[in-house]
Amino acid sequence: MNIRADMKPLFADRIIATGDVYLDEKIIIHNVKVVQAEKEGKVYSFVSFPEKQRGDKWEPVVMIKDKELRKAITDVVNKSVMEHLKIEKEPLDLTVDVRLYEKDETRAYATATYGNLVKIDGIRIFERDGELKVSYPYEKNGERYQNIAGPVSPGIRKAMTEMIVKAYEDKKLEQEKDIGNVSEEAPVPDGRSL
Repeated sequence: MNIRADMKPLFADRIIATGDVYLDEKIIIHNVKVVQAEKEGKVYSFVSFPEKQRGDKWEPVVMIKDKELRKAITDVVNKSVMEHLKIEKEPLDLTVDVRLYEKDETRAYATATYGNLVKIDGIRIFERDGELKVSYPYEKNGERYQNIAGPVSPGIRKAMTEMIVKAYEDKKLEQEKDIGNVSEEAPVPDGRSL
């Protein structure tokens, strides 16, 4: 059986990653998780397949009946997670251009260019609860909003957000410096009338 996994690191609660597993490109299992647990002081992780809660019990929706197949899926899932973690550690080839725009919570808009090849426009920098945040372009699809483009994982999101916020702060400092230079150069009225 051909097994492929598309896992994304998550690092939320005890969940390390979540994603999909494909069997022979004919069956897809959504919402497969790599979960971290602790037992007797030792931390370990395991692959969890979808379950549904019925009353106060959780019951499997997908069961892998064959032990060897379960091990093969676990190996492919773990390999996919490790590949994504490796990618997250690589430097991010991103340049950011910021346009200041103060209105309500919005502080600026940014354009991020990845690898000098792909440009993502319409990235919003806003302030909420005293903290700068970044939202990526999205569109409304029925009743839901869907991102058009942006980071693939929480680790990449964190790195991109830090770069975008830094570019915003640099642009803000540059603007303040320019305003300071203009006021220093402006003549000071001496109070005499002509």
